Amino acid sequence: MGMKCAAIVGLLTLLTTLPVRSQVDSAVRDIITDPNLSLRCKELMEERSQKVKVRQRLSDLLQRNQNLLKNTPAMRVQMKKRLESSHISVRNELYLASLQVQNMEETIIRSGCPGINL
Repeated sequence: MGMKCAAIVGLLTLLTTLPVRSQVDSAVRDIITDPNLSLRCKELMEERSQKVKVRQRLSDLLQRNQNLLKNTPAMRVQMKKRLESSHISVRNELYLASLQVQNMEETIIRSGCPGINL
């Protein structure tokens, strides 16, 4: 008799916990597939990719500027000064662009976007 009661209690416990698990699983699925969250994540990722492109262009521009500085004749003093000032401003812009990309990545992570690939 005691074994039957234990089996019935075990079966009832098993049956009562199953719907709770399925409710939790469906709640997790709803959070992950929430269209508003997915749309926001998509917008954040697109904004990040644009900032990465800007950073890449600035990096290329900085490299080009360095090559021009290296190849400019010493006689062209005024041109060298302009290139050096341009070099400084592009370097500063590149630094700011890198900070923006880093900030964007942190925002994406904080917003809880599922399946992010940075």
